[in-house]
Amino acid sequence: MSKWPTTSLKGHIVEVSIRKGETPAEVLSVTNTVGFVRSLDVFDKQVFSQDASNYKLVRFNDLAYNPSRINVGSVARCQFPEGGAVSPMYVVVRCNESLLPQFLLYFLKSSIGQQNIARRCVGAVRFMLRFGDLERIELPLPPLAEQERMVRIVDEVEELCRLRGKADERTSRIVSALLDDMFGDPATNPKDWRITPLKEVLHEFRYGTSNKSESNGFPTLRIPNVVRDQLDLTDVTNVPVGDDEFRRLQLRDGDLLFVRSNGSPELIGRSAVYDSADVKEFGLDPNRFIYASYLIRGRPKAELVDAVYLQTYLRTSHARAAVRSQARTSAGQYNINTTGLGAVPVPLPPLGLQHEFAASVGEVRELKAAQGASRQRLDDVFQSLLHRAFQGDL
Repeated sequence: MSKWPTTSLKGHIVEVSIRKGETPAEVLSVTNTVGFVRSLDVFDKQVFSQDASNYKLVRFNDLAYNPSRINVGSVARCQFPEGGAVSPMYVVVRCNESLLPQFLLYFLKSSIGQQNIARRCVGAVRFMLRFGDLERIELPLPPLAEQERMVRIVDEVEELCRLRGKADERTSRIVSALLDDMFGDPATNPKDWRITPLKEVLHEFRYGTSNKSESNGFPTLRIPNVVRDQLDLTDVTNVPVGDDEFRRLQLRDGDLLFVRSNGSPELIGRSAVYDSADVKEFGLDPNRFIYASYLIRGRPKAELVDAVYLQTYLRTSHARAAVRSQARTSAGQYNINTTGLGAVPVPLPPLGLQHEFAASVGEVRELKAAQGASRQRLDDVFQSLLHRAFQGDL
C-alpha cells in the first residue's frame, strides 16, 4: 500500500477538445512504443483525413489516448514544443498544477495503472475508457517535489531503454551493409552478376484466398501482417477454406509474401519471409497458416536462389523502385499482378555465395535475439520501478 494519499484524477485533469479548424498544426499520431510521432514521418502513406479541420489540437505536455486502445498502451505525452493535432477519436487530457503530466503518464503505463484502466473500461464488444471513466481512476499523489524526483529516476531507465532501441536499429542496418559488401550496389551491379526475372527464381507464384474472415477457420496473413519487411503476427484473422484450397495456399518455410494492392505505391511489393520459428514464438501452429488475396506468394527455387538473399535484395531501394515501376493504378488503388512482379529483375550471384550471405544474416539475427533479451530485461526493470514508485517504495 502506498505511503502517499490516494485520490481520484477528478480535479487534477481536464479534457481539452479544441478543434484545429484553420489553425496551422502538424498532424500527430500516438504509438504504443515511442509516443507522439509526426504521422508523415512514420507511415508509408497519409493515414489521416485530407480535411483535418475537425482534429483536436494538442499542446506541449498534453496527454492523448485512444479510448479503445489505452489498455494496450496507446497513450502518450506531447513532447513537441509546437504541439500539433490528433484524430478526433483521441481523448486529449491536460493536467492541473497539482499533477505532473509525465508522472500521470508513468502511472497509466504502470501495472497498477493498467489494472485501474481495465476496471474502468466499459463496453460489451470493445472496451473503451471515456474521459469520465479516467477521472474516476485513483492514484497515489505525492507532493510535486516528490513527483519530480520519481520522474527523474524512471526517466533514467527509460533513457536506457531508448538507447537499447537505437542499438537494435543499428544492428538491423548491418544486413543491408553486408549485402552491398558481398554483392555490390544493386543499382549498378559492379560485379556483373547475371540478371534474371523474378518469375524465373520462384514457383508457386499465386494469389491468396478472397474468402471473408470468420471466427473459425485457418489463420490467414493479410497486408497488415507484412510490416516493414517482416511478419507481425500480433493480429491474425481466421478464414475458412476447403481442404483443397488449404493445401494450395498452405505456407511453408522460406515462402515469400508480397503485398500486391494498397492505396500507396510505397507498399506495393513489400515482402516478408514466412518462417515457422517466428510463428512458434507467437504460440501458433506454423502448419496451419494461409494468406489472403491481397498478397502474392512466391516459393523460391532452392536450386537457384536463397530465400534470405532474395528477400534482402527485394528490400533495397533499387528493387523497390523496380517493383513500383510495374504497378498500375485503378480507382485510387495501386496494384501489381504476378506478371508485373515476375518481370522484376534480380541479380543472381553464385548459390554458394548466397548461402554464405544467409549464414551471416543468421549470425546477425542471433545478435538481435540477444539484444531482444537485453531489452526485455530493461523493460522488466522499468516496470518494476514503476510499480515501486506507485507503491511509495521508490
